[in-house]
Amino acid sequence: MNSDEIVKQKLLSEPVSERALKLARAIYHTYITYDDLDMEIKFQTFFKLLNLHPCSDSIKDIQNLLEELNEPMAVRNFEFLGETTQLKFIQFCTYNIHKETIEINLSPEYLHAQSEYMLDSFLGN
Repeated sequence: MNSDEIVKQKLLSEPVSERALKLARAIYHTYITYDDLDMEIKFQTFFKLLNLHPCSDSIKDIQNLLEELNEPMAVRNFEFLGETTQLKFIQFCTYNIHKETIEINLSPEYLHAQSEYMLDSFLGN
């Protein structure tokens, strides 16, 4: 494959739920605003965004949505930082739950795949 040729692919095996989509877009726009892949976001922000009551069940709900977003995505002939991989599995982010915040690290590979390879791109919409 010529490095100039990027073939758009249907990368999501299942559509993302509306709530997970809302969460992903909010995280993505936070990244764009601060231009930092590493973010620490207060639970209150997620509670307001998703219209949740502040409780441990809501935190579990947020974690379930992050797990939905982290369903591995398979990209064929993935080129990133000058290196091509025949088949690459990538996830949306890594995260750690703290007492009052969630630390999120967006995957630069995912962002690249989303913008360059995805037919079913959803973050920028």
